[in-house]
Amino acid sequence: MSLPPSLPTVGVLGAEAEALRAAGLAVQTAPPGDAAEGARQLAQRCGIVVVGGPPETRASAARAAVSAGAHAFLTWPPSVSADEAASLAARAEEAGVEVGVARALRLSGLLAARPDGWTARLVTLTLEAAPDDALPWAHRLAGALDACATLTGSRDPARLDAAAERDGGRLAALAVALRFRNGAYAQLSVRLDAEAEGLMLYAVGPGGRVEARAPGGPLCIDGDAPPALGPPEDEAVAFVRAVAAGRRAPLSLDDALATMRLAERVHARLR
Repeated sequence: MSLPPSLPTVGVLGAEAEALRAAGLAVQTAPPGDAAEGARQLAQRCGIVVVGGPPETRASAARAAVSAGAHAFLTWPPSVSADEAASLAARAEEAGVEVGVARALRLSGLLAARPDGWTARLVTLTLEAAPDDALPWAHRLAGALDACATLTGSRDPARLDAAAERDGGRLAALAVALRFRNGAYAQLSVRLDAEAEGLMLYAVGPGGRVEARAPGGPLCIDGDAPPALGPPEDEAVAFVRAVAAGRRAPLSLDDALATMRLAERVHARLR
């Protein structure tokens, strides 16, 4: 699907631009230097600014962009703390612009493939990674929490329990149980001592179920197993499409903030 020619030029700061260009978007980048100033300059020329770079500079750069009137898309994590993300969300609301965030794990295609309007009442999710995997375990935890919250349609648990297994001083596995205020229940586990990366998902709700054994499928819905999902759309491109159509971001900053708050609660339980 091609993008309408009327879309604004996209500014890119500290992030990859290849997928944006491949989608037919005009892209501008900022010269090396202060991230916030670079974002401000891009926002003056572009309607949307994609912000990557070090996590400690992302929120301040995005704040400069939204203060100049541009929509912003941030890679994960959007900031180094939930409080900093909350401050950015408040500024974006004042400015009347949209802020989107990439998911902590590339599960966008899998989550988008579930039936329209369908939410799960029960979710079990297991993520596995080898000990030498470069992705931080905190990213895996955030990605698992985000997936459970998206599938159940709630990011507000009435109860949260968490436990960890350690091998010496190293974290080997963790398990989290969530009872959401809408009545849905989710149980997730993250293993960091597996032989290879893996995913097992089972979610059931009114009138259907969703199962998967890999981030890209195959996806099973109500017993029908279609072919594996195609490569997920680049998240920055999906954000541009959403903004152009007047829709919310696939993962808004408010949703990302709720995931960060959830992760903070899990970390507190594991201490």
